[in-house]
Amino acid sequence: MIGKVTRGWNVYGLIRYLMGPGSTEQSAHTDQHVFATWDGRPEVHQPEQLGTDRFDVGALVAALRAPAALAGVPKRRPREDDWSGTVSRVPKGPVWQCSLRNHPDDPLLTDEQWADVVADVLHRTGIAERDDPGGCRWVAIRHAPDHVHIAAVLVRQDTGELVHPHRNYDFRRVKEACNAAEERYGLTSTGAADRTATPRPTRAENEKASRLHATGQRQTDVAVRNKLRRQVSSAAAAARNWDEFVEYLELANATVRVRQGHHGRILGYSVTDASDPACRTASGDSLYFAGGKLGPDLTYSKLMSRWESVETTVPASVQGIVDEVVLPACERMRHRGPLNKTEFGQQAMQGIAHAAGDMLLALVVVADADRVPLLIDAWETYARAGRVPEQILPRRWAAVSRDLRTAANQLIRAGMRNPARQRATPGQFIALLIAVAALVAEIAAWHVAHQRHVAARHARATRAVLDQMVAGQTNRVPPQGLTPPVAATSRLHRELATRPPFGSLPNHRSASVRSDRTHRRA
Repeated sequence: MIGKVTRGWNVYGLIRYLMGPGSTEQSAHTDQHVFATWDGRPEVHQPEQLGTDRFDVGALVAALRAPAALAGVPKRRPREDDWSGTVSRVPKGPVWQCSLRNHPDDPLLTDEQWADVVADVLHRTGIAERDDPGGCRWVAIRHAPDHVHIAAVLVRQDTGELVHPHRNYDFRRVKEACNAAEERYGLTSTGAADRTATPRPTRAENEKASRLHATGQRQTDVAVRNKLRRQVSSAAAAARNWDEFVEYLELANATVRVRQGHHGRILGYSVTDASDPACRTASGDSLYFAGGKLGPDLTYSKLMSRWESVETTVPASVQGIVDEVVLPACERMRHRGPLNKTEFGQQAMQGIAHAAGDMLLALVVVADADRVPLLIDAWETYARAGRVPEQILPRRWAAVSRDLRTAANQLIRAGMRNPARQRATPGQFIALLIAVAALVAEIAAWHVAHQRHVAARHARATRAVLDQMVAGQTNRVPPQGLTPPVAATSRLHRELATRPPFGSLPNHRSASVRSDRTHRRA
């Protein structure tokens, strides 16, 4: 279940839209009705139907706004030059809207079940807590089988005071309520609000990229946010300090704009691609994306933390990296022990998981052009599995994770500086592909053991893509073109072939049972 929170001023426009026909054919509204209200009487507040997809919402809007009207809260957003409040800017509007949507494969919830979810959301956010008759007035509207909307006016009925759910991190509380509903009703599990999710392109960015591609102004329909994320991530994995990072971005035709504070201290940065028409506004101005808007591990502070880790000495050849870096990391993940009593405990596993993302980028560099799209998909899919909940990066890097990062750094540096020369032989590429696939499989098992189901799902999906490539490459490359792999690589290939295929992630209960049994046996 996914929840999205927005704020505004015009409650009449919001209710009219929710009870109306919808904006497009793809989002047409059906069976519009009020199924829950602040006073527990949705049948009383159900708007009168005037015709097909036409409802008289005036009485409902007046009832919702009654406390705000008594408190003198304006109906419309004041103009900046007319604002006389105590703060310098016009604050967010008093109308709070939250949409809750289920996965298409989820069972349809009844109005009573949705009402229970809505009550939990409002209680957790503090808008209308249970057993609080003086809370804000709200209404829940359903106009589609798989999602509902909550509209609330953030003014208490008893005191007329404004309620500020954003101070309680309302978007996180909404996510907690969604996760609780998933567990309660057996819905598709989504990730917690742990800051590991990758920012997705907006609808406008996707449509703009498709439009420019269709008119021939752009060679690809990939959203510019995704394109810049790959460029910045590659530069971050190849660089060892800030100056090298800027240099590698310039090699990729990206422009960096630095935000500085007092005494020239760097506070952050943003990037754009002047050669890409999708990075320009209608007036021709450049669109810049901050590092944190591309990925939670691409902020300036996270990049500096990554580069501060001590580098190690690793082999220069691809086969040497497989034998002496990737396979030992895979063994470390496999023999992590029930309590993760390894170097730095869990931090060693976290470092390996994050560095595996850099190794996936290295695969993109050493692969031939026809293999790159699938590998980019694998890298993008894996991203969330490599981040540490809440803190994004591990606080310390174990030796094995530093080896992985250094090996990926070498491969990516060589590929970005001289892309025409940096290519592995077919046998070397397959050996690296098999080893990285085995490492990702162990990372998925580690996530499952620690109840991080969404991260495990991302790792398993990545492993499935890599397995598909392994099967295709071993069938396509002639035997004489293969470099004889070492025994460890051959063993990993046989193990990958005999393991059961990764399907959908098991539900919470079955995963918990297996994890508990594993710990008891250990």
